[in-house]
Amino acid sequence: MSAIGGFLPLEIETTRAAEPYHATAAALSSGRGCWHLILRTCRPKHVSLPFYICDAVVQPLLATGTPFEFYTIDRAFRPVLEREPEAGELVLVVNYFGVLDSVVDGAVERHPERLVVDDTQAFFRRGRMDAWSFNSARKFFGVPDGAYLYGPANADGLPPSDTDDCDHLLARRAGRDNHAWEQFKQHEARIGIEPRAMSPVSARLLAAVDMRDARRRREQNFEALHQRLGELNTIAPTLDSLEHAAADGPMCYPFMPSSDVDRSALSRLGLFVPTLWPEIESRRERGFDWERCAARRLLPLPIDHRYGPDDMNTLAERLRQVLR
Repeated sequence: MSAIGGFLPLEIETTRAAEPYHATAAALSSGRGCWHLILRTCRPKHVSLPFYICDAVVQPLLATGTPFEFYTIDRAFRPVLEREPEAGELVLVVNYFGVLDSVVDGAVERHPERLVVDDTQAFFRRGRMDAWSFNSARKFFGVPDGAYLYGPANADGLPPSDTDDCDHLLARRAGRDNHAWEQFKQHEARIGIEPRAMSPVSARLLAAVDMRDARRRREQNFEALHQRLGELNTIAPTLDSLEHAAADGPMCYPFMPSSDVDRSALSRLGLFVPTLWPEIESRRERGFDWERCAARRLLPLPIDHRYGPDDMNTLAERLRQVLR
């Protein structure tokens, strides 16, 4: 029974269409938890996954004792597989930056039962209930946890999220950016691989987001940066060749200059750009030179719904200052 009375909660107004964007998917707390649940459900005898991926995706493989091997990607960030997956095997394909919808859709059509799509960089792509895929809300919105799992998994009865605290989010909202950054890192470090249900806090926060507007802003910002920086982007031909690269609200604008960029110089100009992913360069496997270069050099430029055309002009101009 819900309590009546007491102090007032945080004011969070829901949108007119408060039904979850991923209404048919299972709502979990994290993408790595989704991946872990897939592995526990399928018990594959072997998994192939791209070398250009974070360690958080590798951890569930180690935890479940699943044999795996890395495969390479081409300069369009598409998978290069030496063989087709056999019965009992799974292939993980990443929808990098949220611009490879047509690539992953084609792969799913060929192998719906043997393919898993990592859509953590493609929140707005809705998956299928007869094929595995998972999204991440935390990479797109200011929520403490949240992910969506598509596929034939039973996610009933999962324990609740244990990372529903919003301290870092509230500190950022209050303008205490340095403190918020430290809290954010501590929060991220607490996110485990065990499958858990999405917290009610995140579900309510996501119900307050205008999803249509958020997606539209990302698409517009992507196009704006491509117009201003495409001539300097070594993977611009790749983006041009992709069908509707800016569609469905990409996570970022992937910018890869012809040489390494001093990220501290970007920070001094007020541009904070993460590295995807620093652990890749230190892995012991031989080869994968393109992936190691991309991990070091690629700049995932922010295009989220906080920003508009003026912000994209400022971002492009500041980046050009560092590239001169």
